[in-house]
Amino acid sequence: MKINLWVGVVFFLGLIVLATAEYFWAFVDSASLLVVSGGALCFGISASGSVFSKARLEAVSEGAVISGWIGALLGAVIIAGNVTDLEALGPAMAVMMLTVLYGYVIKAVLRMVLIARIEG
Repeated sequence: MKINLWVGVVFFLGLIVLATAEYFWAFVDSASLLVVSGGALCFGISASGSVFSKARLEAVSEGAVISGWIGALLGAVIIAGNVTDLEALGPAMAVMMLTVLYGYVIKAVLRMVLIARIEG
């Protein structure tokens, strides 16, 4: 792996952690991460090529975003079906949107990997 890739990924993830530092634990949800990473893995398995080929990495990144949006829609349906306390609506919607956030973060990191592979 190229050092510039590691620097870019660490700096990117570090910026995200710094931006969310005060509310870091509000951005952690294991069920959301499972939905996104599981969906991304399924897309990667369905792609052709070697384990870390461009086609598989692109499939994983697209699968992460698609799974994130599907997770958000599932969360919206669950929230809409169980709205009894309007004060709980805000936190529930925040957790719902975490799947989309996770999907795009995974896509961004994998995009950096693919960009680093391009010979310049």
